[in-house]
Amino acid sequence: MRSAPLTLFAITGLFLAACHSVSSPAETNEVRADVTAYTEAFVFDGEAFVARTICVSDRVIVDCPARAGTSVSLSGQYITPPIGDAHTHHFDGPFTLDWHISIGLQSGAFYAMNMTAMTDEVVRIRDRLSGPGNVDVASSLGGVTGPDSHPAEIYEALALGLRSYEQQLANQDAIRASRRVADNAYYVVETPEDVAAKMALLLAHDPDHIKVFLRQSERYAEGWGKWGPGGGVDPELLPQIAELAARANKRLAIATSSVSDFREALKVGAFNATHLPCYQETDGDPDSPYYDVPLPEDCLLSTEDAERAASGGMSTTFIVTEWSKDRPQKYLDWEQQNISLLRDASADMVVGSNAYGSGMTEGLIAGVEKGIFDASELLKIATMTTPKVIFPDRAVGCLDIGCEASFIAFADNPIDDVTTLRELTFRLKDGDVIELAAAE
Repeated sequence: MRSAPLTLFAITGLFLAACHSVSSPAETNEVRADVTAYTEAFVFDGEAFVARTICVSDRVIVDCPARAGTSVSLSGQYITPPIGDAHTHHFDGPFTLDWHISIGLQSGAFYAMNMTAMTDEVVRIRDRLSGPGNVDVASSLGGVTGPDSHPAEIYEALALGLRSYEQQLANQDAIRASRRVADNAYYVVETPEDVAAKMALLLAHDPDHIKVFLRQSERYAEGWGKWGPGGGVDPELLPQIAELAARANKRLAIATSSVSDFREALKVGAFNATHLPCYQETDGDPDSPYYDVPLPEDCLLSTEDAERAASGGMSTTFIVTEWSKDRPQKYLDWEQQNISLLRDASADMVVGSNAYGSGMTEGLIAGVEKGIFDASELLKIATMTTPKVIFPDRAVGCLDIGCEASFIAFADNPIDDVTTLRELTFRLKDGDVIELAAAE
């Protein structure tokens, strides 16, 4: 007797049975030996902390399997992406490198953007500016500036062995005459021909980005200030610098001391203003070479400025070490007005340390305690926005599937108590656990 032909229902049943046999319970629960699961923690999502397990394989955050090869309980700790430092002068040479790596790893700042250093010294340490056990650093090498302008006075003083402020004040003539680290720590341009020559010299060393100094550029033609508040690059030369940087596929970061500088940076498509105009008190010491009495029009952005920064993708850096200082109320008021404008425009705000030898922690705490930002917003800026601005082509500043497997953890919720930023309890960098002893 011939068998009856298979019906559609029978065929469907056989297909489902086959699928069921392929996905048997034993195989579904197969251990993924290559995956480590970090469990029982609360993970920052940009606004709050939520209970979640993070799984890691091959230096990347992955979808959690049914069974991970290794499980690590973080027992109620609070996880964020690592902190970014968007304005540092650390990572400037082999003699200080271990110290600077230690500051970064201890404080959880695994990403840094150097904003001027000795070119030939940074070139010597490039192989240690990324990867497991290191802080990942993008460096400008030396900065582009104008004649008799910042930062020449700092680097020439150091080259002459004049380290204290008192020594530097007493030896101004010698410092001004020195050219020991020209075309190394800084590159002076005064003419279009200078720009072509000095940019070629700098670009030959392959900086990660280009740093340009503007210092109240609206008064450049007066020759005003120079080593004090004024000086920097002639704004007429800025488009040429920007064009050469773009040809070399290098982003442009511009130091802005006034609103006019900020607007010049916007005109040429800079990716970052390295500090907010009037971020630092200049009228406290009439004997200082940096003495200046700023006016509101020098310091306050407009709504249009903020909107142009947002549409053009230019971030603005806030220097957290300034937040730790006692500053006159007018500087605080100006800063708050500028923050409100940038926030309303959805322009990127990032944070940096700037002060040599300092980390990020105390400044971030001061920023919250003084009401400059609330803890949740500042935590997002420091751990999400800032790393992405430093390394825009990498999956950093996030804890989602596909993001790089780096994060830090705190004993308590830093949104509830910002001082817990001092209490790092766990560090993972590129999939490797960093032990406290290794970071000391």
